[in-house]
Amino acid sequence: TELKTGTPDFHFSLDFQTDKFTSEGEKFLDTYSYQQHIAVATISGPLFHKNIRFFLAGENRNLGDRQVRYSKGFSFENLVDTNPNNPQVSSIGEPDTVGILSYPDGFTPKNSSNNYAFNGTMLFDFTPLQLRLSGSYNYSRSYIEFLPMLTILNNRQQYDDYNGLVLSGKLTHMLSANSYYDINLSYFNSTLERGDDYFGNDWQLWWDSLAVAQHTAGEVQYRNSWSPQYEYTFNGINFERDGNPPDIYRIYKENYLGGSINFLSQINRHHELKVGLDARRYTTRRYRVFADAMALLDDHQVGSITEIDPLIWGDAAGVTNYGYDAYGREIDGGIDDAKHPTFIAFYLQDKIEFSDIVINAGLRFDYFDTDDQTLNNPANPPVDPDGYLLLEEAWETVKPYQQLSPRLGLSFPVSEKTVFYMQYGKFIQTPEFFTTYRGYRRISRRIVFGAGSVAYGLEPVRTTSYEIGFRQQISKVAAFDITGFYRNIKGQVQLTVQESEPGAAIEDYGRYINGDFATSKGLELRLTLRRIQRLQAKVNYTLTQAEGTASWPWGHTASTVERSRKTVIYPLAYSQPHRGSVNLDYRFAKDDGGPILEQLGLNLLFRFSSGHPYTHVEPTPSTRNPFYAGIEMNEWVNQRAEPVHASNTPWNFTIDMRIDKTISLFNQLQLNLYLRVTNLLNSKNTINVYNITGDAYDDGFLSNREISQSTIDASGGERYIAMYKAINLVNGQAYWDWTRKQLYDHPRQIFLGIKLIY
Repeated sequence: TELKTGTPDFHFSLDFQTDKFTSEGEKFLDTYSYQQHIAVATISGPLFHKNIRFFLAGENRNLGDRQVRYSKGFSFENLVDTNPNNPQVSSIGEPDTVGILSYPDGFTPKNSSNNYAFNGTMLFDFTPLQLRLSGSYNYSRSYIEFLPMLTILNNRQQYDDYNGLVLSGKLTHMLSANSYYDINLSYFNSTLERGDDYFGNDWQLWWDSLAVAQHTAGEVQYRNSWSPQYEYTFNGINFERDGNPPDIYRIYKENYLGGSINFLSQINRHHELKVGLDARRYTTRRYRVFADAMALLDDHQVGSITEIDPLIWGDAAGVTNYGYDAYGREIDGGIDDAKHPTFIAFYLQDKIEFSDIVINAGLRFDYFDTDDQTLNNPANPPVDPDGYLLLEEAWETVKPYQQLSPRLGLSFPVSEKTVFYMQYGKFIQTPEFFTTYRGYRRISRRIVFGAGSVAYGLEPVRTTSYEIGFRQQISKVAAFDITGFYRNIKGQVQLTVQESEPGAAIEDYGRYINGDFATSKGLELRLTLRRIQRLQAKVNYTLTQAEGTASWPWGHTASTVERSRKTVIYPLAYSQPHRGSVNLDYRFAKDDGGPILEQLGLNLLFRFSSGHPYTHVEPTPSTRNPFYAGIEMNEWVNQRAEPVHASNTPWNFTIDMRIDKTISLFNQLQLNLYLRVTNLLNSKNTINVYNITGDAYDDGFLSNREISQSTIDASGGERYIAMYKAINLVNGQAYWDWTRKQLYDHPRQIFLGIKLIY
């Protein structure tokens, strides 16, 4: 995305909007404040010379509650800990109690974020040469908690810090009125790192009892050197104590150097030629570790993790690393070297124009070197019998992937008011680096012991796209578009089971391969009405059918990994056959409607969509944690009650509204006051359901006493039922943590805003 360029005249704008009209947890107009604000400032104009222009922009997006979810507060009093691991429970003594455990109404704690973004450009326009410099910087801190209802007693939080920087320069040289070329250079660098309220990213202190005690002045005490107190157990459900540390530290670093050169020439009145070359070389690093493994210092009686054998440390700490050694130190070279994928593309396009037809014919060559390795024999690789690692000769370098992709577009007018068009093209894209790379030791251990899944030697995903449509001018103020499309996607990442050969020194293991395919076809309708009698309207409707062998790499919902490749086509879980919107904008122009209605506008956006597929399943007994009992019944099952994805979630309907009025002040300075409301009617739209019941209100556990009664009896009877209902049925907490999804769409949110424009 190209950033804005400075204007010839001086301009600036200030825009601030907020929903902080009341305190968190207080109801107002049948909704709540989610403690959010967005502030944006821009300035642009000439600098020293009319041919030098600049543009600067800054934004602060502060979200006190970034979930914006339907939630209902609850309160439980005089709770008694029954965790058998705690000494007050396992031996005679005073029971450990909590006087009150409460959760706020309409606000999700521990899910805030604060983002700062800045970007700017400098344009040196001295024809025939033009130099454009641009840059952007983004910083955000996001607090992450998928179980806020079970961590409400723990004031310690974890967060992710993101830093992203993009710098680029573009030199354009006009060779003539019909020809030019441009040269582009770019640099990108980003870091995502997990932090902790107590010790930041110094993860080796997270579980250190002495450091924690010093940080909290003794208010938080651990049960031993590296172990916090056991969680509370109230009515069979575990709740974290204050000071409980984060489990996982992670850091991802990624950067690239890129460049391109493009040439365009209008050769004659019939042909416009474009040719270009683009290249990028990435460096990507990753380190992930379970911080509680610091207890190995005592087990091995050493003072530093670097004194522990890297294989022992890597296994115990669940280390995933490349570009870092096993202990988290950044390195270059060796078996744990950073990955350096390289992408090169060359394209050629000819735009052929005649009076009755326009043809865009192109050819693109892609070269992908993923800097990855693959096994010579995935079913029986050689293994070091001493360290139980795959030997280096088990691997071979993946050959660069190359593809020649044709592109073709046709457009021809039938009349002055009717135009037909069609497009065809082939496209390829590499899987995400997160999926492709794991680290040598991590992959070896998973393959040798058959524990977990691995990816190696993945190829790009290939897409073939077709599109045909026509545009009809109905009148001077209305136009109608209809487009049909078809996309075929091959080589999507699929999880399968790699079986080992008889006598091999490895176990069967999970392996990601390019095995899934999908098709998407549909029809798009668009009606555009230009402003007439103050009203402007846009209507969009899309009818689609998306099918494939699996919706995600790990397969279908409510199914286990199959040992043979899936070849049966099903509706994809994220498919929504019907989607549409109606946008109405009614606005008084300047000097229209009198002093009150002048430059007053109302915008209404009505959106609708059909549900997405899911699979109805039969309830099966669950013997696991009482908190997850219901969601386990829905997700970890083998008894489908119907074909895969034969059912659909309900339709959704939402109206968003914006009212604004612009007031002209002086010297081209304008003030815009606005009210923005999302989900105006506060419709509680169901976006996901439980597979057993087909609704979002009941997970099928408590309502099936034949299955749940033993868990109820062992977990506190009626007190367990009351707590389970409040946390899981009313608030969907277990579903959120298990699936990382919500059962309902966002509730109503009201923003008040003010904008100055010059």
